[in-house]
Amino acid sequence: MPRLRLERSKSLSGNGARLPTRASVSYLRERIRSKAGGYTTLLKFLVVGAIGFVVNQFFLFLLYDTPVVWFLPKAETQADILFVTVGDVRLLIASIVAVEISIVSNFLFHDRWTFRDRQKKPLPIRFAQFNLTSFGSPVISVATINVLTPTFGI
Repeated sequence: MPRLRLERSKSLSGNGARLPTRASVSYLRERIRSKAGGYTTLLKFLVVGAIGFVVNQFFLFLLYDTPVVWFLPKAETQADILFVTVGDVRLLIASIVAVEISIVSNFLFHDRWTFRDRQKKPLPIRFAQFNLTSFGSPVISVATINVLTPTFGI
């Protein structure tokens, strides 16, 4: 492994501190790019996940806490759905819609940015596969929100 050797230019101040030359900065930049290259997909994946979280929170707030969707039941309206009494139907609807919107957002970012160089199947098939493989997370998210919020007021 070659040693990093920085060429130095003239001192900028009287204390002997020197700045590296352009060649050294270029070399250092290329070394960082080559080392980070293996982590590019991981970093993109993490960024998309963070964007998905923000999208989910934004739409949950928009659908539950604002009057934008006036046609939804009022907050804390109870209803019997199948064999379960739901303590807050508006929260259930808002959380399901917010999670699905964030899944669509994540799919689009992953498809167009994170994994754009992978072999492509038709778009509807890729979307259906992504939605199915993302099934566990929304179930946990919706269940957690709809159990913790009415129970503990979180």
